[in-house]
Amino acid sequence: MSPPPEHDSFPTLSYALAVSDPPTFIAQLQQALLTKGFFYLADIDAVEPDWNEQWDEAFRVSQEFFALSLDDKMAIKQANSRHFRGYSALGVEITAGKSPDSDPIVPYPPSPSEPIEWSLYGPNQYPSQLPSFEPAIKTYRSTCERISEVLVERMAESLTPHKELFKSLFTPEDETKPCFSRMKVVQYPPVKPGDPGLGVGAHKDGGGITLLAQDNTGGLQVQRWDGEWVGVEPKPYALVINVGQVIERMSAGTYAATTHRVLPTLSPSPRLSIPFFFCPPLPTLLTPLLPSQLHPTLQTAKDSRTEISEVKKADLHEEVFGRAAWRGMTRSHGEVWDKFYGRDVDSLGGPEFVVPLHESS
Repeated sequence: MSPPPEHDSFPTLSYALAVSDPPTFIAQLQQALLTKGFFYLADIDAVEPDWNEQWDEAFRVSQEFFALSLDDKMAIKQANSRHFRGYSALGVEITAGKSPDSDPIVPYPPSPSEPIEWSLYGPNQYPSQLPSFEPAIKTYRSTCERISEVLVERMAESLTPHKELFKSLFTPEDETKPCFSRMKVVQYPPVKPGDPGLGVGAHKDGGGITLLAQDNTGGLQVQRWDGEWVGVEPKPYALVINVGQVIERMSAGTYAATTHRVLPTLSPSPRLSIPFFFCPPLPTLLTPLLPSQLHPTLQTAKDSRTEISEVKKADLHEEVFGRAAWRGMTRSHGEVWDKFYGRDVDSLGGPEFVVPLHESS
């Protein structure tokens, strides 16, 4: 396996500045998203005093969960849930047409369930053998929601004088259909001798904003606009932020969803990460902003940028967010889709399949 590329100099933005001095933060946010697509968010504890403790506790209970026996973990397996919630064993989830070499548990916000797209809303599964897991994860998740709401506000101001056109996407009109924000706790086992491993293939996030907490193992890579893959160095208590395809679509491509991947874990211990995906409610209409609705300087910046990506353009762009969310979820979790839905009742969703190289065209 070839050595990983050099780490890139991704900008570090201050969450304290986002709260205390929005105009300065907005200028930095524009620059980061127009030139890099990823940035670190630091100084979170200046606004959320318990942030470091919440981070540590979320990682602690996550490690304890993955240390449980397989039988205990499988008691909340995702295949039990028609809402795609729970533990997904190694090799079950599909990303970029491949089974990733990771081991996630996927908790979602509790909500009422409805048919097809709306059936993504539903109750979570939590491990009864680890009672500290649920409160720790819920506390951490609530803080991520507050951070996301501030970032959406600043992002709206950075894009358009008509910020409500953008901000309203993340404001539920119906309390029974809240924001479909979701979180994963993911463990990537070390690569076994003689096994190249898979990590997670190249992809773009399908939601709004991603807030990633990662341990010190490393392995996350971002594809720069010029096509070069570069590493994202872990920083304690700093979130890694990127936008997904909801923001890409709504900003008419001004803020592009950046392609990224995770390399196989070469360290002797597993890699642990906790991504939080802040997303609109499933019924939300995603009508892109018109050029005339954007700040005038943004169009020039967008036009001067050439993007190279291993992911198909507009991979998960839909007029209704729920359709994109459903497509993304069902193609990644075919076992659940096959069990509860299938092609006879669902013409929109469906799994991706691993295609052998000798069969590909």
